[in-house]
Amino acid sequence: MMRTLLLVGGGHSHSLLLRRLRNRLDPTTQVILVSPERFAPYSAMLPGLIAGHYRFRDCHIDLEQLCRSAGATLICARVERLDLDAQTAVLDNGQQVKFDLASLNCGIESEPPPGANEHNHVAIKPISQFLPRWQDALERLYQRVDRHKIASLAVVGGGATGVEIAMALRYRLDRDPRLKVPVDIQLVHSGGTLLADAPLRAQMEVARRLQAMRVRVHPLFSVSRVADQELHTERGQHLPVDEALWCIEGSAPGWPSRCGLACDAAGLVRVNRHLQSESHPFVFAAGDIATISGQPLPQAGVHAVREAPVLAENLLRCLNNPDNPGKLRAYRGQKRYLSLLTCGEEYAVAQRGDRVLAGKWVWYWKRYIDRRFMAQFPRP
Repeated sequence: MMRTLLLVGGGHSHSLLLRRLRNRLDPTTQVILVSPERFAPYSAMLPGLIAGHYRFRDCHIDLEQLCRSAGATLICARVERLDLDAQTAVLDNGQQVKFDLASLNCGIESEPPPGANEHNHVAIKPISQFLPRWQDALERLYQRVDRHKIASLAVVGGGATGVEIAMALRYRLDRDPRLKVPVDIQLVHSGGTLLADAPLRAQMEVARRLQAMRVRVHPLFSVSRVADQELHTERGQHLPVDEALWCIEGSAPGWPSRCGLACDAAGLVRVNRHLQSESHPFVFAAGDIATISGQPLPQAGVHAVREAPVLAENLLRCLNNPDNPGKLRAYRGQKRYLSLLTCGEEYAVAQRGDRVLAGKWVWYWKRYIDRRFMAQFPRP
């Protein structure tokens, strides 16, 4: 009988998994990928895309071509829920997909404070929806400048993503011929220090770059609500802005916990070291949507990439030998890993543990790593 592997989401783990499945599946197995979009962005290159260093095709994976090369089927839709008893996925287009095994790699979503959505502010997550929303925000900035008004843009979030996006925006907007006057860019965050988990040298290097690029930083500014062209805190602080980009910590979509999968307090799917659901062994999960019991790891793309071979091997063993898959592989996440942070222009900061390197050459190093990763996949 035909067996079905359902892949929910086209994240980094599933993109790499599809490459590994090629020519390794039993002929009686079919693979179905469900993703809201055909083109999956590579998050590490998003700041470079915003800054203008890359084109769309340079940093997006064509899931349709990838599925075709792997012998899989792509359905452009969104999963609304899983019926775990019937082992069926219910999609927002009305389709129902029965499966024998399922794997989740659908990412997380940002939750801006009250009022943000009503005032067209843009969330960085889900990343796949960010670019069209950013283009709409950019058009609104153009309209404001065309009326000879000064425009102000806030980036909310003091982590690596917020810092990279703020500097990428400054680099891009300073070179935009449609902007006759500079756009005021402000970086807003609730902590006392940017990149709180990074070594002091990395914090100081990034602070210098932000100052040199005229990005104003507002620490200890915890946004509690958004009004018309203003950000507010519970302490009565307010900051006038025309547009805001939210680079804050994301949260899991609600449907995994509602359908009965074991999840933590944040709604992330709890998996064992084999990336297998603790409550339903025929469901696997990887990337930001998953939390590994006994291995508290930060949400970082490096884990999604490194989980891919483990996920692929375990799914293959369960598909090809359903009655006796044998011993599954275990994933052991590294607490110390290379982190590369771009600074808008052709300059980057590298960090691994307490060691920090910075310079133009680091940017070229990062570009080489990113392009080598994307070279694995069909180009859009």
